[in-house]
Amino acid sequence: MSTQRIQMAEAFRAQIHELTYGLSLPATPRNRAAGACFAIAQDHHAAIVFLLKNTFYSSSYALLRCLFEAYLRGLWLKHCATDLQLADFINGVEPPKTMLSEIEATEVFSSGALSRVKKTSWRTMCAFTHTGGLHLQRWQSPTAIEPVFETGELEECLNCAELLGCMSGLELVQMSNTSDNGVAVIDLMKKRWPQ
Repeated sequence: MSTQRIQMAEAFRAQIHELTYGLSLPATPRNRAAGACFAIAQDHHAAIVFLLKNTFYSSSYALLRCLFEAYLRGLWLKHCATDLQLADFINGVEPPKTMLSEIEATEVFSSGALSRVKKTSWRTMCAFTHTGGLHLQRWQSPTAIEPVFETGELEECLNCAELLGCMSGLELVQMSNTSDNGVAVIDLMKKRWPQ
């Protein structure tokens, strides 16, 4: 991965941070729980950028599933969880297996994009998080046990982290007391992904 691409990723992460850090949220249990999930997702995004910069590729890949889950759990807590489910979650009860379908039953997520990401990428994310075969394959050169990651794969990891980090930031801004409802974050996304 090129130094220039890493510098772009660091600048993008810093811009998201600037737009989302220190926001004032109404201090409801729902906002506190969902907001924590989105902030954790942003931490994972920042960590992935740092790890890629320092060539800790295995660890950057391992965090993708954590980032995706933090984002999904934040969405579920914000948009779907009942008050009882929210309280249970805060006390350590896992979300229901229907979490993703509940999220996609809301209008804003009804396109099914999150299900498609899970369907196409979940096994891969799990393999990297749990040191599965796909992960081991990236540690086998013809002559040694050493990391062998393709640039395109690293770019895919970074793109995914950037998108989920930015979307988590958007959710935080939309929960806050700011008046722009996330317009600045959406503008940042449009600059990063013009299509």
